[in-house]
Amino acid sequence: MKKIKNNLSLVICILFYFNSLLAQEYVGPSKSNITQVYNLHNDEIHPSIQTAKTATGSLQIPFFDDFSYAATNIRPSFLLWQDSNVYVNTTYPIAPPSIGVATFDGLNKRGYPYAPNLTNTNIAFPADMLTSKPINLKIVTATSQTLQPSDSTALIFYYQARGRGENPEVSDSLVVDFFKPNQNKWQTVWFSRGNTNPNTNDTVFKRAFVWINDTSFLQDNFKFRIKNYANTSGNFDHWHVDYVYLDKNRKQIADTTFNDISLGFVPSSLIKDYYSMPWNHYLAGNMGTNQNVWIRNNSNGNINMSYASEFRNNTNSIVHTYNGGTNGSLGRFKYTGWSNFQAHSNPSFNYTFSPFSDSADFTIKHYIGTTAFSNDFSKTNDTVIQIQKFRNYFAYDDGSSEGGYYVQAIGGKIAQKIVTTITDTLRAVRIYFDPIGNIANTSAYTFSIIIWDNANGVPSNIIYRNSADSVKYVNAPFKPFFEYVLDSKQILTAGVYYIGFQQNVASGIPVGFDKNTNSSSKLYYDSGNGWTPSGIYGSVMMNPVFGKKIVVVGNKENQNEITNLLLYPNPSNEQFSIYLESGNTEAAFQNATIKVTSSLGQVLMQNELVNGSCTVNTSQLSDGIYFVSVYSKNQHLLSTKKIIVHH
Repeated sequence: MKKIKNNLSLVICILFYFNSLLAQEYVGPSKSNITQVYNLHNDEIHPSIQTAKTATGSLQIPFFDDFSYAATNIRPSFLLWQDSNVYVNTTYPIAPPSIGVATFDGLNKRGYPYAPNLTNTNIAFPADMLTSKPINLKIVTATSQTLQPSDSTALIFYYQARGRGENPEVSDSLVVDFFKPNQNKWQTVWFSRGNTNPNTNDTVFKRAFVWINDTSFLQDNFKFRIKNYANTSGNFDHWHVDYVYLDKNRKQIADTTFNDISLGFVPSSLIKDYYSMPWNHYLAGNMGTNQNVWIRNNSNGNINMSYASEFRNNTNSIVHTYNGGTNGSLGRFKYTGWSNFQAHSNPSFNYTFSPFSDSADFTIKHYIGTTAFSNDFSKTNDTVIQIQKFRNYFAYDDGSSEGGYYVQAIGGKIAQKIVTTITDTLRAVRIYFDPIGNIANTSAYTFSIIIWDNANGVPSNIIYRNSADSVKYVNAPFKPFFEYVLDSKQILTAGVYYIGFQQNVASGIPVGFDKNTNSSSKLYYDSGNGWTPSGIYGSVMMNPVFGKKIVVVGNKENQNEITNLLLYPNPSNEQFSIYLESGNTEAAFQNATIKVTSSLGQVLMQNELVNGSCTVNTSQLSDGIYFVSVYSKNQHLLSTKKIIVHH
């Protein structure tokens, strides 16, 4: 199984030879993680994690993290954890105890494989690790109690294999180690092996309960770590961990429920068919009439609860509020599942977006509450922040990729249905090509972007074909959504179009695939036998870009558009990388320079960009906020962003 993963291109070619008459669409495992590599989130910590902390020294019990900050931060909280290898997210788990999990896989914290050239994939190698900060298990400071084995101290957490990711096999495992401070030694105390059936998603979170009753662990500076063994050549062998809880007075049989209500996922988009669309194409009819909101009861009985939301516009002003009232009979999730009280689970709204000049992001805050118990076990999972984007492209996907979609056939085609509401200019297509296959030879994977009309309810007549291009991925610095600019901009009148590409290889060119949003009815493929609607739940990450080119004001040297200045990781520890995206060629920025300045405007560092990128060493900088500015060779300012340095 693991050899198949690591040599997927070879397997696809073999399958093509034997099944050429049955060639069709597929979704395979990813080779990297777009969100980790292309981190648009600020690595900030949720302001209200419910854990007692001291300014210095060891943490105090109870220790708890449910990763409910996942909607705004992909790194584990540095207040609780020593490392940041795992991927904190909301998209990989199925029915998590609360919103946000820590996902363990075969990728490092930057989203790349630990061992991209791994040859022996029959062996599971050490991969991700999540290590707690030191915890005082000797004395409970608040009560001056010295902990004894009889105090029933235990570590509890919930875990799921695979979820929406890739299945860990029996040779893979999830492991827990405890640290003996006085002996400076780690000891394995718990493990779970992967699944024997690779074709079934694990939809249940299981509970792990580990006693801490050895006096060699009941010391100050105790630590625990969760780690996995996996195929480290790609985004394989997923485990998802939630509700990590360490405290005294635990009961192995009784501690199966918590007095907690929680949100499970980020609610669905406010736009009826898209996660993002150009504002000038937006009509009142594009607004969704309802949202899907996932609420669960983790307690042991029916409870009374409430739900509400508020909308803030691009100036952070509240423009709309919703109150769903109360539901007096939300049952335990184990027996009743997600809330089906319509005013909470499928709230309707009649908000109309006020006009704005161009792109904008709207912020929606969803929050729940209950009077059923005085102390909600985790209040952080009672609130989730959602961002509704209006950008210059159409996107069915939510920006996350849990797999790679491809068509197996020479000349295979993929197309998405797009409905334009005004006459506008299609100038590019943003595509995330997932790096499965021979990533060292991208020039072998060529394709042509095509626009089809809608004469017969499926892609019909070709109205434009771009010249052949090759996929762009994995070349450092990573460019996930590469913007393929059309040879000639296409003016499209209002109507239905199909925008996609035709490949020139038999093995397929995998496109990032979002398994959480379903636009299969808008996706078509042709493997040689005519166009067929997709039968796979999900959305490909292929976004047509409309509108005028964004020009840097005052830059007469070249009229390139600046779409983004990427800094990663941010916050930075020892170094960070800079990458300047442009809508044209990177060659235009080969002579650009970057300057790192303090908040007082002092220039602390200066360097040249090589092919639009460079790496900056931050070891000599103090903790704080700095500004990174990029200038053309004639010293025209191109872009500026903040970087946080935290050693």
